[in-house]
Amino acid sequence: MRIEEIEKEAADGQPGRPHIAKLLVKKGVVKSIDEAFDRYLGKGKPAYVDKVRIESIHAIELINAAGGIPVLAHPCLLELEGVEQLDELLQEMMAMGLKGLEVYYPQHSPEQTRQYTDLARRHDLLMTGGTDFHGDIQPEIQMGIGKGDFQVPYALYEKLIER
Repeated sequence: MRIEEIEKEAADGQPGRPHIAKLLVKKGVVKSIDEAFDRYLGKGKPAYVDKVRIESIHAIELINAAGGIPVLAHPCLLELEGVEQLDELLQEMMAMGLKGLEVYYPQHSPEQTRQYTDLARRHDLLMTGGTDFHGDIQPEIQMGIGKGDFQVPYALYEKLIER
């Protein structure tokens, strides 16, 4: 597999592991995108390369400087011991300029969604939602709708536009 093939697969997007997975399927190396991640591209697998990450404060500064709205996404994936620890983290990040919290996310339990809603309201943070839409990599997931009966309330989008 050559970089040119991966770039072609990505088209106008940023090349990444999903594009490599699609090529592995096309070339018959694996039968599915999931298998590509399970065997080669997932964390701890032979072809896994971690992302370059920047400090939260710098990311928040860049987003604010560009006129964006910095939001803490996927709080359920953070390795925190409870809602109190998330509350502390939010307060630290708000001091850096954080303005929102992803409340609606397919992997959030109903209890987590309630907790995140309460935290966002308590700290006057913009509530957002995500479906984990990644284009044609996962065609069963639609932007704003997600998979199955999961939906992001349209009112969140309207508030985001207002802000």
